[in-house]
Amino acid sequence: MIRKFLAALLFIFAIDELNASVNTGHAVVSLKSDLVSQNVDNFHLAINFKMDEGWHTYWSNPGDSGGPLEVSWDYPEGVIIEDVSWPTPKLIPYPPLITYGYEDEVNFVFKVFKNPSSIIENIKAKVDFLICADICIPESALLEIKLPLKASQPEIERGLANLPSKQLKVNAYNEEEFILIDFRHDEPIKNAYFFSDDNKFNYPEKHQLKKQSSNTYRMYLPKNHSSISSFSGVLKINDVGYFINANVANVAINNSDSYSISLYQAILFALLGGIILNLMPCVFPVIAIKALSFVAGGDNNSRIHGISYTGGVLFTFLAIASVLFLFKQAGESLGWGFQLQIPEVVGFLAIIMAFLGFILLSNVNIGFSFTDKNVAKKDSLFKSFSTGALAVILASPCTAPFMGAALGYAIIQSSSTSFAIFGTLGLGFAIPYLVLSFNPKLINLLPRPGKWMETFKQLMAFPMFATSIWLVWVFAQQTGINDQLTLWLLLLMVGLGVWVMSTFSKFYISVMLIMTMSIFAGLASIKGINNSDTKVLNLTENFEQELRKKGKPYFINFTAAWCITCKVNENTTLNKKSVKDFFKKNDVTYIEIDWTNRNADITNLLANYNRSGVPLYIFWTPGSDSPKVLPAILNESMILRLID
Repeated sequence: MIRKFLAALLFIFAIDELNASVNTGHAVVSLKSDLVSQNVDNFHLAINFKMDEGWHTYWSNPGDSGGPLEVSWDYPEGVIIEDVSWPTPKLIPYPPLITYGYEDEVNFVFKVFKNPSSIIENIKAKVDFLICADICIPESALLEIKLPLKASQPEIERGLANLPSKQLKVNAYNEEEFILIDFRHDEPIKNAYFFSDDNKFNYPEKHQLKKQSSNTYRMYLPKNHSSISSFSGVLKINDVGYFINANVANVAINNSDSYSISLYQAILFALLGGIILNLMPCVFPVIAIKALSFVAGGDNNSRIHGISYTGGVLFTFLAIASVLFLFKQAGESLGWGFQLQIPEVVGFLAIIMAFLGFILLSNVNIGFSFTDKNVAKKDSLFKSFSTGALAVILASPCTAPFMGAALGYAIIQSSSTSFAIFGTLGLGFAIPYLVLSFNPKLINLLPRPGKWMETFKQLMAFPMFATSIWLVWVFAQQTGINDQLTLWLLLLMVGLGVWVMSTFSKFYISVMLIMTMSIFAGLASIKGINNSDTKVLNLTENFEQELRKKGKPYFINFTAAWCITCKVNENTTLNKKSVKDFFKKNDVTYIEIDWTNRNADITNLLANYNRSGVPLYIFWTPGSDSPKVLPAILNESMILRLID
């Protein structure tokens, strides 16, 4: 009698600890968990399947046939069980059908939330599923688990490990029979397959995959619908799953084994764009003042200063590339000029510009005095390096011609390729100054030194003030009235500080210290306006397709308050009466998408056109296969010729 009692007791404990499994006929199904303490707010459950050899069950989208499992839960109040986290599926061909699912063993994981003070003694589940071999049989299991457990069960860890690991950034393009996706993968690809969440695509046994470069690839997804504006699913690469969630860009695609531009074209465009970037209005005064320092000091030290300036330029461009790369690795979407989407940075730059303007008007010498003929000799290499860095920061709101395509290419490449393109952009930006510093004959062509140079220095103060005013205007688009008052007070303090340094030179260091501390304290108090998640113009994933359904041409202007090129185009071209009349006459829908503040939706829209910054101009007219991407610099005649 005692032996029977002990045997029964052991059986009960075994049931409690091992969570008795159910043999449904062709699979053994059980409920697993990692809850070992009631004092937690979340844990996991997993439905474990051990299937007979040759049998399989299905993913959320089963493919040509089949169906996913369904689970009904019975659990205490105060508990929330999320939908199943689908493991990365396998391709299960059964000619002529292609299905997606799992063989042998699989763990369907569910995340559970609870009040830490609540007690869960058991959870029940009814599982209905389809299991197939040569025939398909619907089976079911009633499962129960008693909680908490003495130890987390290994099926949970295995299930979590088999989930898609992270989201993979892709660029998707529409073609007649395919959706093309371009993506980067740093390791050689042995096998790759895309599992669509729905039936927008046909189910091939193998996807066509083309290698674009050492680590970029293009996959061809056969369409099941004529119009696909967005899609999602799992891209399985070398047996590792990645989430895909993409909008489809209807732009013309080059179907050769390259992106819309090649690496060599991207490098050439970066070099040309960097050179042209020197002509931007907020950059030119800084470079002009630095270049004219050669006139004051001769050519004795010009080469070493040219190299130092170039070092500052390259360092800053590569620093920006590093930040973009790190955020991209973390799954964030950033683009060129991203720092000017941060009001604290905009305010700081406005203060710096005003400070430089006050310095240029005063007799305070921080390296801008041309009356001293030895200034170039006394000028430290650090000042040349800092000038290069400052010039890049001031250039960040601008996108010169050729830059957009080069940077759009760089953003989706590997870190080494991205750094090479950003480095080339920096080299192009530094070339004019570098050439001048290494060629004494060119320096001799400049006017002889004299008092005119001090006058020129003072004149250059006004572009600095203009830049500061513009940055204050940008700041006003990003913040509230109290923050704007803080910035104006800081600007007033900077002007007073420069006057004190000019009048009472012995207080130079003290004033600089007080100004620096006050500036950082003031900027730290800025609250800004949190609109990073704002939906702009109700932009849906297929908003362009919706526009085309109306049968009317449209013009999209991607702009930002801090983008000088954008504002020049708007004031010299888009806002002209002739252009507005042209749009009205031809019933063109004009859409302005403002990227002044950070917005992931807009960043993704830009990425659809292989762009990482603004300006970007898109035009479509009925009868066109795809929208037209216009140049970064617009003119009136270009717009008026859009519709013949």
